[in-house]
Amino acid sequence: MSRARLRRYFRHGLFPQLIVFEAVARLGSVTRAAEELHLAQPTVSSQLKKLSMTLELTLVQPEGRGIRLTAAGEALRAECTALVETFARIDERLQCFRRKETELLRLAAEPEARSVAARLVADFCARHPGVQASVHIAERAQLVQRLAANEDDVYIFDLEIDGLPGARRWSVAHAKGRELARTAALFICEALQSGAYESAPARANGASQGGAILG
Repeated sequence: MSRARLRRYFRHGLFPQLIVFEAVARLGSVTRAAEELHLAQPTVSSQLKKLSMTLELTLVQPEGRGIRLTAAGEALRAECTALVETFARIDERLQCFRRKETELLRLAAEPEARSVAARLVADFCARHPGVQASVHIAERAQLVQRLAANEDDVYIFDLEIDGLPGARRWSVAHAKGRELARTAALFICEALQSGAYESAPARANGASQGGAILG
């Protein structure tokens, strides 16, 4: 289809007209469509008329107390159903961007695990736009103190294992005795699934068996 012929579909108000038509076609009644859409009946009739003028087609015809779709109306009805489903998927896809409350994720990591922590946080926030994350970098002794005081949600430690590549030398842990927030639990789960991993002990007292070496 040429762009010139497509111009009719970009006219102001066409989408509301299509929604009105879909309701009328589905319910078989202007009155029932008006009730469902919370519109006055004359408004629904006016929208149908404008749509017919825009498309230069007769879409509905009166039949008794209701309406009957023409062949063109039947064809448009099928496309309108697909259109509604498409916008429903779009709305669902965008829902995560509408979160009013920002979810917080507090991480702490050793200097040697700084790059790993930065990568994991960046990847996680890209998948979950509603999350606001912070990373505190400190030496192990301070991290152990912070873990004992429950100052952060997740801790990333460097593993001292000879012969292991730097990208795989880290463990993730969280404090015992405190229920993890949904965001923190999701972060740990996705971190452990981000690549092949081998079991490893947590390196800090008070840490849960969250230790893992990830690829």
